Amino acid sequence: MKAIFTILLWLVGVAIILLLTGFFLPETSHVERTAVIHAKPEAVYNLLNNLTTYDKWMPWNKMDPNWKVQYAAQNTGKGAWYKWQSQNRNVGNGKLTINESIVNEQVTTKMEFEGFKEPSLGGWQLKPSGNDTELKWYMNSRMGNNPFYRWMGVFMDKMVGPMFDSGLNNISKLADKAELTMNAIQQPHYTIEEAVVTKKIVVYVTDSANSTEEISKKFMQIIPVELGGFLKKHHLQMAGVPMAWYNTQSIPLVFDIAAPVNKAPDTTEGRIKVREVAAGKVVVAHFYGPYDLTIKAYEAVAAWMKQHNKIADGAPYEVYLGDPGVEKDPYKILTDIVFPVK
Repeated sequence: MKAIFTILLWLVGVAIILLLTGFFLPETSHVERTAVIHAKPEAVYNLLNNLTTYDKWMPWNKMDPNWKVQYAAQNTGKGAWYKWQSQNRNVGNGKLTINESIVNEQVTTKMEFEGFKEPSLGGWQLKPSGNDTELKWYMNSRMGNNPFYRWMGVFMDKMVGPMFDSGLNNISKLADKAELTMNAIQQPHYTIEEAVVTKKIVVYVTDSANSTEEISKKFMQIIPVELGGFLKKHHLQMAGVPMAWYNTQSIPLVFDIAAPVNKAPDTTEGRIKVREVAAGKVVVAHFYGPYDLTIKAYEAVAAWMKQHNKIADGAPYEVYLGDPGVEKDPYKILTDIVFPVK
């Protein structure tokens, strides 16, 4: 009995020492791994920036085939997220959100784990190296004041580091395959943010088309010929890039194609009209991709506005910052899709 009592006292003493020591351990932990991926940054970036690809390479996503996962309407770029539930204690419950995306350079994330008060912040940094990409995966966690969590932080690198190595290896295998690389590159991507726009005066023409190809042809005719000719005749100057409003969602597509001008014209002629675009708050999707895929961004912004309790204050419009006459790759052409909000 005395021996058992001595052992219990010893165990209690060790526990107290470990508990007290835990308060003096670092409050934060950092895990980092780097690998050279045999693919260009575009291919690697699109794997990281698209949450629907994570099941193919994220180690934790493979640990529980019975986990339950829910994706946001937006699954690429800033604001995209998915959350999961799992009975596997190594997976647990949580949520991953993309905080920021810088095309071909960086993707940062916020990882929220059930039971932890503060999220872990991390992500990936991409650096071109010839035809390869140097990819760094990192995670920073705050362990709080709980001594148990602080002890966990001490071993975080040994627990999480091998998973990072496995994930980097999976990414390398995917990005290194030419077919998957091309599929990854040929995907539109976008980010969503709130902004404020200034008042604009625009001259515009209303027309219709039965396809995106026909719209493009009409834009190429209306902008330089009709609108350009009107501006020249009335001594007006362009005060921005072309814009458009779509007044129908089914064929035929009725649209207003507009050019911002430095001042309102004294008169209009033919089918050319003038309107004012009010200043105010907006939600903007910065979309890179073919025009016929912009519906993805419209749907994502609508879901984002619902999630953030934003109320529309007028019809959305498109701003054509990219020029298909100069940039031949449609996935590098930037279109801003703007939703006025209250």
